[in-house]
Amino acid sequence: MSTAPPHLSPARYHGAAILLHWLLAGLLVYQFALGLRLDTVSGAAKFTAFQLHKSIGITILILSLARLALRLTLRRPGEVGEGVQKLGARLVHWAFYGIMLLAPLSGWIIVSTAKIKVPTMLFGVIQWPHLPLPAAFNQPAVLAHTVLVWSLPALIALHVAAVVYHLRKRDEVPGRMFPGRIAGGVGVASGVVWLAVAAWLGFGGPIPDLWSRSSVPPTAQVASAEATTQRVAASAAPEPNETVPGAEVAVSCNWTVQPGSRLGFTAHYGSDPVSGTFRKWQARIRFCADDLPRASIAATVNLASAATGDADRDENLHGASFFDTARFAQAHFTASGFKLVGPGRYAVSGNLSLHGVVRPVRVVFTLVQRGAEAAAQGSASLSRLAFGVGSDEWAATDQIADAVAVQFTIRATRAK
Repeated sequence: MSTAPPHLSPARYHGAAILLHWLLAGLLVYQFALGLRLDTVSGAAKFTAFQLHKSIGITILILSLARLALRLTLRRPGEVGEGVQKLGARLVHWAFYGIMLLAPLSGWIIVSTAKIKVPTMLFGVIQWPHLPLPAAFNQPAVLAHTVLVWSLPALIALHVAAVVYHLRKRDEVPGRMFPGRIAGGVGVASGVVWLAVAAWLGFGGPIPDLWSRSSVPPTAQVASAEATTQRVAASAAPEPNETVPGAEVAVSCNWTVQPGSRLGFTAHYGSDPVSGTFRKWQARIRFCADDLPRASIAATVNLASAATGDADRDENLHGASFFDTARFAQAHFTASGFKLVGPGRYAVSGNLSLHGVVRPVRVVFTLVQRGAEAAAQGSASLSRLAFGVGSDEWAATDQIADAVAVQFTIRATRAK
């Protein structure tokens, strides 16, 4: 920790510390506002908002560790005030560090020890691991998270009161957390605007909705159901031995799904996530990174293979109120024309046939390819009611949310 005497202390904080201070301040206010908003959203937006809340929390944890490292290694302005004032400033600053580190950590523990674990995808791209902790940690983590989160407004109020105090004294303290050319008063006003924008975004701004629109399929177009999808599925990818123009390219771009691949889903029953997997499914994949317009996938899922780890729940899921597997034994997804949306990240829009309804679905995934082996991981968000899944009392969303997240991990080898 920096222990330089007052005459060697810098007039302002280091530029990196200033940047992290204001970035974390905005993220904390945004995260608090978004947390209050979670209980007010429903449908597809609810799952998206929870994923964003977790992503922001992990980001705050990482940036707070960086901020703490800077505090312990860089010289900073000397303390001001005497006695109780100096002690109070120290306590508030360290309380902020405690919240910035322990609140996201307790949230991570809650997610990791929940009865049903929902994968955390950081900003829809990177899967964040669960902590290897027993379920007994869950309730203490929930209590700690609640106390820490609701302590944040009190600390912010104390911090703001201290800033106002120093502004009235017209001393140099407020200006130390701004670049050298920005005066304390101007900087504080800019900071207030920054935090107000962060609060507005968290309470109801466009960012969660924009992300939702990028991952939730549109629901306005309804096709004529199974017959149409069966025809699309039959034509989406050539058979391995089929003679087609550019056959050599087609063979080299065909992939075979390998054991260890997984297709899963997550729905919310009340506030509790319920996850499951499809044990039987298959996919024909044609993909070459240098020929994305001709890339395609045709997948078939045996709906009766859906399993959530509870026999009674699975029987209900297969029954007439949900999948109705006696009438609709399979679901089909077909798509072609992949698009590169980032380094190693792709998107494709296709048609999903489920429960006698065909609707467009957008899938986003990351891909790592090494020679003849490839691994893809991605997700999509569906509206179960758009496909007619959940009838009678289950057609309402007060018990089972409308939004269902689909996650997949595919390991494949290039077909010879």
